Amino acid sequence: MMLEEKIAMAQTIRGRDRFGPVSPEELAALPGTETELHIPVEGGRTVHVYEERPDHLPEKAALVLNFHGGGFIKGRTDRDRRYCCTIMERLNALVWDVDYCVAPEAPFPAAVEETYGIIAYAFDHAEKLGVDPAKVILAGHSAGGNLVAAACLKNAESHRFSPCCVLMEYFPVDNAASPVERLSPQLRADPFWVKRAETEKLYTDFYVGDADPAQPLCSPLNAADEALATFPDCLILSAGEDSLREDTEAFALRLVKAGVCVTAQRIPEAMHGFTTNRTPGWERALALHCKFFQEHLSLIGNPSAAKTGG
Repeated sequence: MMLEEKIAMAQTIRGRDRFGPVSPEELAALPGTETELHIPVEGGRTVHVYEERPDHLPEKAALVLNFHGGGFIKGRTDRDRRYCCTIMERLNALVWDVDYCVAPEAPFPAAVEETYGIIAYAFDHAEKLGVDPAKVILAGHSAGGNLVAAACLKNAESHRFSPCCVLMEYFPVDNAASPVERLSPQLRADPFWVKRAETEKLYTDFYVGDADPAQPLCSPLNAADEALATFPDCLILSAGEDSLREDTEAFALRLVKAGVCVTAQRIPEAMHGFTTNRTPGWERALALHCKFFQEHLSLIGNPSAAKTGG
């Protein structure tokens, strides 16, 4: 398939939204102030960021870097903004919603480079931003979870940053595997899930392009234990009704075996994208997010406090 055909197909997919827009009234009622930023990062790239700022940001505030989902081919939505504003309000933190580049226009590793670049930028400019570098949190949903994992793997070599903690949920970690083959036997017997998996393959093919999909920055499940061991404490959530359930849980297990403190939980009633789309299970997940973030922020300046995973 020619690039022009891929782009046309991607644009058609982007025009579909089965969850519908957030209402103008709800958007108008969102707290804080949104500012659109264009941040220059290493490699000559400029990263598109939406900053959500509370009305009264404390000194040395926390910063949450959020990486949305969208199958590597879709950009940020109003539902992502709603999630970020909720996190901003509950933590009284600065939130950057990172609208990274997407495929097929910008295939792998462009989004990984932007993700790593914006995280490094935040740490390098923490004082100017008015945030405490010890209070930087990474949050990745679906494709964004894959990108956060990849950025942490790049950091295992460079040691450029040290996040407070990381959230990754319902995310792909093995882009070399056939989405149909990685379905559980139960889901593989259901035509609905097979069709969903075939759609995922299209997204993956657009993202991978001509690269080797098995390399760890594309498929973090293939990373060495030594690299995985450098990850900060992680919260990993999987959705019971999701073709990526096994992927997500397999990566959580890899991290645990590498010695990382991981809090992992499956939300049985949830489907893919449930947190930002506010489908069943989202309130439970949001509570887990906030609890995890707040607990880790409370440890800043108290290194003797015990850390526990579950």
